Amino acid sequence: MSQMVPRYRCFSLGDFKEFEKCVFSFLVKHHLEKKYQLAEGSENQALGSLLDLSIKKIHGNQLYNQPIEVLLGVVKASEMEMRQKSKNGKDSYYGSQIPFLNEELVDKAKKILRDYYQAIDGKFQKSLSRDRFWDREIAATDGNLLKLWGGPDTIEEGKDTTPEVIDYKYFEDNEKGKDYLDWDLMPKLYVLLTAVELQNQGYQKVRFKIRCWQDPTDDSLFEEFDLSTVANFEEFFREKMERILRTEDITFCEKAYCRVCQSDLRKQWEVLCRSKSWLSSL
Repeated sequence: MSQMVPRYRCFSLGDFKEFEKCVFSFLVKHHLEKKYQLAEGSENQALGSLLDLSIKKIHGNQLYNQPIEVLLGVVKASEMEMRQKSKNGKDSYYGSQIPFLNEELVDKAKKILRDYYQAIDGKFQKSLSRDRFWDREIAATDGNLLKLWGGPDTIEEGKDTTPEVIDYKYFEDNEKGKDYLDWDLMPKLYVLLTAVELQNQGYQKVRFKIRCWQDPTDDSLFEEFDLSTVANFEEFFREKMERILRTEDITFCEKAYCRVCQSDLRKQWEVLCRSKSWLSSL
């Protein structure tokens, strides 16, 4: 498949969740591509991004036998990368997080990494992939293409050599955070996105795992899949994407916290949405 897939036919995990929360907000952020401009950063989001980027760098550079001082330097390098990639301001993924990316936050990330390193006795599982981003094209019933994209933080070799598709999480309240983990869409999507790469490496099974920064020895947060059946998830996500694309009316959540519904630009965005060909039926 080589045809270009239009942006409005490409979906990430966050896009599916946004659609369920508010159709209008989804259309503005996804179809009108206002996601980064409307993003509301937070200290926790910036901290999570800093930690996730750090673990990707540790694996990407195979810093498995390095002293903790070297790994703490990775946190600083991750901060610099976030700042570099945010030069377009609000039009970049990290743009809304930069105001929270201060020295205190970087020091907090270093402490979390130090505690994590001590908890695992400095023994990282080795990486099975150098990728940071995955995508998968799926043929729609209309003959055109749809695309899923995004992915986990890492793919690592488990203690029993089973590949583990891992999403790292940081919660201020770790136990409460675990209660709200997504065990529906996230495992299916991340395993589907990484399946071809793992199958090409000869693997037959995969384990999706959540690893909490504050509790790295907790191995209870996982779900296992047979890679030979993962392709069935294509139909699951095809139906979700096509249902979104069949939207025949714009609905509004009207929640006080919804920046799109409560925006002064609401009417302008609504008119723009209704004028687009992808919503020509509205």
